[in-house]
Amino acid sequence: MYEIHEVIRLGRDSANEEFKFEEPETDNVYMFCYTSGTTGDPKAVKITHKNCLAVATSANYAGVEIFQTDIMISYLPLAHSFEKVLFTLCLVKGVRIGYYGGDVTKITDDC
Repeated sequence: MYEIHEVIRLGRDSANEEFKFEEPETDNVYMFCYTSGTTGDPKAVKITHKNCLAVATSANYAGVEIFQTDIMISYLPLAHSFEKVLFTLCLVKGVRIGYYGGDVTKITDDC
């Protein structure tokens, strides 16, 4: 486990090295999801590749039809677990993603 300052330093130190891509394992952490903190301090939950892909795959079996020609507007906070599932599903399906600019009165412009 690394602190963010260590990640930045390691990135800087290896800037001139050849990058070696490693395929992720299903149990590798894909992202962190944070609780709202309504019952205390916010907490981070580790979401693995397997977790995210399982939910995205389940959406297919549940009848959610998403096509490569669709476009999703990302409206929820990116740390929201449902937004991350939608994001993953869109990546799997090759769907384009547009991002909400933060002003509700301009949401149609964002779309």
